[in-house]
Amino acid sequence: MRNVLVILALLFCVANTIDMGEELMKREILTKIVEYAGIEMPHELHLLCLPCKLMMKQVQKFSSTILLSIIRKEWTFLCPKFKDPAFCEGINQTFIDQFSVHFLNNYLAPSNACQNLGVCKLQHERQTIKEYINEVMQDKLSKEEQRQWQVIAEENIQNQEDFTVAQFADLHIDVEYSVGANAFCGAPFCCREENGKPKDPSKGAQYWGTYADCDLPFRTIQDLIKFTGEKIKPDFIIWTGDSTSHDVWHQQKWNQTLPTKMITDEIKKQIPNSQLYAIYGNHEGYPADQYDMIGESTQWLRDEVADMWKQYLTQESYYQLRRNGYYSQVEKSRNLKFIALNSQACDLLNFHLMDGITDPRGMLKWLISELKDSEDKHQFAVIYAHIPPGDTFCNSQWADRFSVVIERFEHVVTGIFYGHTHQDHVQHIRSKIDGRYVKTLFIAPSGTTFSYQNPSFRVFQFNGKNNSVKDYVQYRLDLAKANKDGQNAILNWEVAYNFLEYYGLESASLVHVSSLPYRLAHDDELLKKYIYSYSTGSDVLYKKHLKNLKNLFLKKGTKSFFICGAQTSTLDDWYDCVGFFEKFKESSFLTFKLLEQFIGKWLKE
Repeated sequence: MRNVLVILALLFCVANTIDMGEELMKREILTKIVEYAGIEMPHELHLLCLPCKLMMKQVQKFSSTILLSIIRKEWTFLCPKFKDPAFCEGINQTFIDQFSVHFLNNYLAPSNACQNLGVCKLQHERQTIKEYINEVMQDKLSKEEQRQWQVIAEENIQNQEDFTVAQFADLHIDVEYSVGANAFCGAPFCCREENGKPKDPSKGAQYWGTYADCDLPFRTIQDLIKFTGEKIKPDFIIWTGDSTSHDVWHQQKWNQTLPTKMITDEIKKQIPNSQLYAIYGNHEGYPADQYDMIGESTQWLRDEVADMWKQYLTQESYYQLRRNGYYSQVEKSRNLKFIALNSQACDLLNFHLMDGITDPRGMLKWLISELKDSEDKHQFAVIYAHIPPGDTFCNSQWADRFSVVIERFEHVVTGIFYGHTHQDHVQHIRSKIDGRYVKTLFIAPSGTTFSYQNPSFRVFQFNGKNNSVKDYVQYRLDLAKANKDGQNAILNWEVAYNFLEYYGLESASLVHVSSLPYRLAHDDELLKKYIYSYSTGSDVLYKKHLKNLKNLFLKKGTKSFFICGAQTSTLDDWYDCVGFFEKFKESSFLTFKLLEQFIGKWLKE
């Protein structure tokens, strides 16, 4: 029993989750240590270092089974009260072990736990964001030097014709999608044969997809790709990941990348003349979100996707992807470098990050070197990844440092593109020095309907003379019409809007797009338009948000949610913006802030 109490106390203490009571809790834990060691509390805490390590060895020796049994017992008891039993059992089998193993192996390890308790000397000091800023910004070009750099970089562009870039985000096909299956089954994921048939046939899964907690049948994505190849003929395709269905508790490693392969093969077939630049999302790993950034246990995923995309990659890019899970490649005639980042480096649900949050797999250091190389060569760059830095999933420590890197190379980077949220919106990187707007992040909506979305994809128009975004066209599927016409339907991927026209913008440059948050705050009709596109034109989602806007108690929080989301790009900045009381209305806030504490602190190298 004593071990159990120590473990439970350490769960809170070693992760530093308490502010005002932190020192008191540490003192309580240290009292247990001296009781365990049979000694008196010394005046100098460092004298407790050895007894602490001896005790933690015993705790770690016996705690794994005990802690795991406690968590499983509580999960088994509580989860079915709120969720589908099959979901609860799947999570129990798939994710509980992942969390427990990484927590025990790191935060309850003798050296780590005793350092966090303050009785052993820190092996590495924590790095503040100010220290990181000073380190990265020391050689930043002046404004005049940036202007001169821009002139030379534009002169280096050989092919100055405008070009198009299609973005596919969160296609999420379900290979077990079953027409007629219960689409409103009450489980977290529906539209499968195992969900049975609904009494009301209108509640069944439709042929081309369903507005429900369901992903898409592959045929709908096939049509999307075919339409892109025949009607758009893009010069480039950016594919920002997440191809697997959302039933994360059912999945198996052996076929986890099957949807990615199916989509890749379709792109090769239907759009053979376009250059593909792809990266995977948080759902491609097994289990979902689990990606080993420190060791090599996820090498299987890097190997499989690198081989799928090999025909699009140079030898160096191919080996970068296989070796590290991120890569860059230059389009020489365009004087443009495409940089693919692996956003699992900041995913708070990736428990592997407990092994070390400080620049996982050296990706930020690599990004700096890639952008410095482009700067030296007077070469532009675009960046694409899956999880946006301002999403609740993304660790703010990583997002803050990414923002600093982008500010350092703001003249080099001409576009940054994400998916993941399934919504249609923008975020903005703000300077960590003076708060000014630095760069717009374009976040594309999902191809899948999960949940209640209109299937969507996006096409950017780039200015060939300076590699900047000129505009984009947002496409959506008229799903209701497609299902009404049945399996012989000709799908209508219609233009939902043109970015500049829709928001009344003079250009897609930072100076104009960064005015959008202010305008949203002062123009209710524009805010409604933004929410409508954010909802991908889904009546279900749009009406829900409008209802909240009209509610006296929810109006302020709802407005802040959208406005603050558009003007920030880190979780901490977003929640500072919405205000102390409003942030607690967001159910995910406490969950992800707690996970952020478990991940640990950024350390000096």
